[in-house]
Amino acid sequence: MSSRREFLQLAKTFDPKKSKIGGWYVSEKLDGTRAFWDAGLTRGLATETVPWASVIDPKTGKKKAKIKPYSTGLWSRHGNPIIAPDDFLDLLPPIPLDGELWAGRGKFQLCRSICGGDTPDPRFDQIQYAAYGSPSINRVMMTGEIKNTNFHAKFDVNEIAKFIVCCIETVRSDFCSLDEDATFDHELLGMKDYLDGDRVYIHKQVRLPEAEESARAKLNEYLNTVVDDGGEGVIIRDPNAEWTPKRVASLLKFKPFEDDEGEIIGFTSGRKTDKGSKLLGKIGALILDYKGKRLELAGLTYEEREFAAPRMEAHAELFPGIDMPSDFQGEHFKLGQMVTFKYRELTDDGIPKEARYFRNREEEE
Repeated sequence: MSSRREFLQLAKTFDPKKSKIGGWYVSEKLDGTRAFWDAGLTRGLATETVPWASVIDPKTGKKKAKIKPYSTGLWSRHGNPIIAPDDFLDLLPPIPLDGELWAGRGKFQLCRSICGGDTPDPRFDQIQYAAYGSPSINRVMMTGEIKNTNFHAKFDVNEIAKFIVCCIETVRSDFCSLDEDATFDHELLGMKDYLDGDRVYIHKQVRLPEAEESARAKLNEYLNTVVDDGGEGVIIRDPNAEWTPKRVASLLKFKPFEDDEGEIIGFTSGRKTDKGSKLLGKIGALILDYKGKRLELAGLTYEEREFAAPRMEAHAELFPGIDMPSDFQGEHFKLGQMVTFKYRELTDDGIPKEARYFRNREEEE
């Protein structure tokens, strides 16, 4: 049986009681679109010919009804091509990169809109690529099975290696990759020879002091600066760790709020409050199934509160502040959809406190 893996390396949550971070790096956690650059090996190739492309629908086990026709060499964390324009792709180097496409703090939706299309978006000049690292191509393509709600594929590193050799011969003869045992420090050094631009660059890393107490103080100082400037948190990295396509303890996320996800199983109707009656006929809250428990999720914008049909709005206005019939859908939210939310902490019963909608889970490419 193939070992389970992810497409990219994912972070675990920083636990002050367990994690030792002296001498590690800290950087801002960017809120954009995670993207793997395969060094341009697959640029211009048909998507279905690329062995790591997501072409199977995880829900049905059959070929997806819609697949982007060609690869740009840029891939989302779920194995889908990111259709960037040629002038942006020309800025990217002949080495693999793991990084983030982003448009700046607080602009996740704009970034997702620009990067998620089926054709190159003319607004791509607002997008930058912040490179986190340059993992070995063999590490990225190591044998294993990806199996989650967004991506299902089996990787055979030997078969993929043959494909890569063919791509080097026909697409990218100047391709270069680090050895499999390269550490994060090696990745940083390797990228310096290729990345020095304004739109494609090495994401800023700050080395923490070796002494643990001093490292914790520096970490909290850095986190506070990031949050005060509008950022969402930080990432902490072990300089001696090798890149691995799994959720690893050598890569940690640290945010003032936790986040999790749940499945939409219903909607409540909006009601009149001390601020007025503008929520009458609208969605009051999303009802989630959170680990078998009911969770009402707030934090929607006014536009996101629209029901899918006028009859639903009329019914909601007549019956404010209660659960809506089981066939109701939102204009922006559907039953069965997974959504991500932020919260402060869990109650003794395991229910997130102050839970507020963060983003559509399917948007987290």
